[in-house]
Amino acid sequence: MKTMAVGKRTNRDPVDPPDGGWGWAVVLAGFMVLACTFGVIRSLGVFFLPWREQFPEATAGEIALVQSILSAMTSLAAPVASALGRRFGFRPVIMAGGVIAAGGFSLSWFTTQLFHLYITIGCIAGFGSSLCVTNVATSVGRYFTTKRLRANSLITLGSGVGSLAFPPLCQFLLDEYGTRGASVIVGGIVLNMAAFGALVRPIFIATDVKADQALLTHDQEQVQDSVNDVSVKIKGSNTCQPKRFFSTVDCTLFQNTSFVFYLVSIGMVSSSYLVSNIYLAPRAKSFGVEDYQAASLLSIMGITTISGRVLVGVLSKWKKIHPLDQYATVATLLGLTMLFMPLATSYGSMATYSVVFGLFSGAIIPLMLTATAELVVANRLPSAFGITMFLQGAGGLVGPPVSGALRDATGSFDATFLFGGACAAVGGLVPFLLHMRVFSKHKTRSAMDTSSSNHSSEKGIQESYVYVIIRETSL
Repeated sequence: MKTMAVGKRTNRDPVDPPDGGWGWAVVLAGFMVLACTFGVIRSLGVFFLPWREQFPEATAGEIALVQSILSAMTSLAAPVASALGRRFGFRPVIMAGGVIAAGGFSLSWFTTQLFHLYITIGCIAGFGSSLCVTNVATSVGRYFTTKRLRANSLITLGSGVGSLAFPPLCQFLLDEYGTRGASVIVGGIVLNMAAFGALVRPIFIATDVKADQALLTHDQEQVQDSVNDVSVKIKGSNTCQPKRFFSTVDCTLFQNTSFVFYLVSIGMVSSSYLVSNIYLAPRAKSFGVEDYQAASLLSIMGITTISGRVLVGVLSKWKKIHPLDQYATVATLLGLTMLFMPLATSYGSMATYSVVFGLFSGAIIPLMLTATAELVVANRLPSAFGITMFLQGAGGLVGPPVSGALRDATGSFDATFLFGGACAAVGGLVPFLLHMRVFSKHKTRSAMDTSSSNHSSEKGIQESYVYVIIRETSL
């Protein structure tokens, strides 16, 4: 019976993740994919006024919805993108995603109403970007183990570089070719994701063997059930039951308490992530800061975001700190930074806030990817990444409207930062509940066992943590 492995079937024997080698070419592909995807998403602000002129009847909120749909679709479509990657292979899906995203931007040439941009740039380009981002992040996770954090920090560095490079480029294209021509050229640039997707070579790793065996058993049971239902006699071994497409979305991950706690944390942190990008400049202007200086706060944040992605790679050498703890600590500090934002009333203090927030926000994404990869085994990474990215998109959709409603209700931008900071801080504290759960279990066992020394007791707690938090999700 023919089965399909995670990513793509190969005839080679299963191998352990190489932690290097061709994996660095996959990292390069991830860097370029994230640079094109998030560089464009964060650069669409320069299209705002030209689109207002092109569609004078549209409100500011309707214009901004183009960027919101593109950003949300990139994350919300992640479960579907994950399922497609598992079914057809990561490399062809990434390459197809690059073509679809480029097609979405190019089709905007024919738009005559703002609603058309919702479909072309928002939905079509967003879905194509999701195919690329979700599957390239999964591929990096399958190529690395001990150097996974360093690899993730490098690919997420691409989004920071793209955020710096694309705004001036898009402005130049607008000045030279207008909104339609600039959109088509941006589509041509995005098409490069398809070329870099070709670098994502399939790899058949050891954990895929168990997945294939389980899938084969499941397919055989489906065939037998079908035979019993219709009372058809099957001769030979040529009968093959087609697999259901969404069976590749591993919903059994929700049965694990540790992973569910982690998902709650991601949802809360993601709801606060865009608050500073949206409200920092308007708040600065309300304190009398000049327009150029207010805009420079976002530039400072972008530069330090890149620094945060680079510096977080150093954490890969901190062997005593688990990646989940690293993520939880940075998320908590990110929330605390936002909670102190109301104290910043001058340009200097706001610039300091931009530096600190940029460092933590730059570090949170690679840490989030690494923590996800540590919580599940490699053959379940596609589903795990799909679910986490879906929650990031959902949080990004819910957070800004709620914080905006608080701004309207209180008349102050401080309420938006307090709300976002509280969400991020609480979300960062949630993973530490896993420690309490593990420590409680270990204490129950240690009451029955006699510890030979304090050193052995501490070692037992650490081993218990590794087993319960990581291995349990592999069952």
